[in-house]
Amino acid sequence: MLERTLQKLEFDRVLDKLQAHCTCSLGREKAEALLPSTQLPVIFNWQQETTEAKEILRRDPLIPLGGIWDIRAALWKAEMGGILDPSELLQVSSTLAASRRLKHFLLGRTAPETIIGQLAGQLGIFRELEKKVEECINEEAEVKDSASPTLLRLRRQLAVLQSRVREKLDSILRQTELQKYLQEAIITMRGDRYVIPVKQEYRHQVPGIIHDQSASGATVYIEPMVVVQINNEIRRHQAEEREEVRRILRDLTGQVGAKAIEIRETLEGLAHLDFAFAKAKLSHEQDGLEPVLN
Repeated sequence: MLERTLQKLEFDRVLDKLQAHCTCSLGREKAEALLPSTQLPVIFNWQQETTEAKEILRRDPLIPLGGIWDIRAALWKAEMGGILDPSELLQVSSTLAASRRLKHFLLGRTAPETIIGQLAGQLGIFRELEKKVEECINEEAEVKDSASPTLLRLRRQLAVLQSRVREKLDSILRQTELQKYLQEAIITMRGDRYVIPVKQEYRHQVPGIIHDQSASGATVYIEPMVVVQINNEIRRHQAEEREEVRRILRDLTGQVGAKAIEIRETLEGLAHLDFAFAKAKLSHEQDGLEPVLN
């Protein structure tokens, strides 16, 4: 009976409009799941929530609701002992920053005992975790050199080694007697090894290790013997760098996992507030008023 009634009322269109005013997927989930109630206390609470949100919106329409991500999967992953990747950690940090901004904004504009004030008061502040992620992960979702002294040292050493291998290969490419053996006078990579492209028929004229060949077979990619040791050093440093990055991500993930329950509660509060302000925006758009019910 209820389903047929809602279809007659085109309730789905109302929900579509409501979802369009949500700023995050969590708020849209709440809007999509909304069903009418016949319980007066519940209805009064919903109406009061919308009225309060609408009044805040009237006084200051720039509600800081941006930066909220659905990080529930990341929280579960952290709790289960997985390791979050940099992009997941950035989403966590962004959501926590959004919670902090929204809480500060709302508590400065509404009384703590109001419905919106109570929701804002329940939002968590995780400034230390925010800062830790900001210190370790850049905006491109990469682990910063400065994330740890060990990582900084390894990356500096890698830069020196890569510069050395390029210098040696450049000197080989400049040797006049080798020019006719080369397909191109360039340095390229094969399997994380620095190599040079040599014509197939001259592969025995350039001492080194063949790592690959072109699809046509006309070119082989050779790692000259003079750079084998340096390439080995580069590989070793790269492995150490990957392990250090993994350690940093594991540590950050552990800190997220330790706060997962509190963050999940905050996430629910953010979703509810996004939903409440979506109702307020729709009410404003339609010039709605709070009806009197009995």
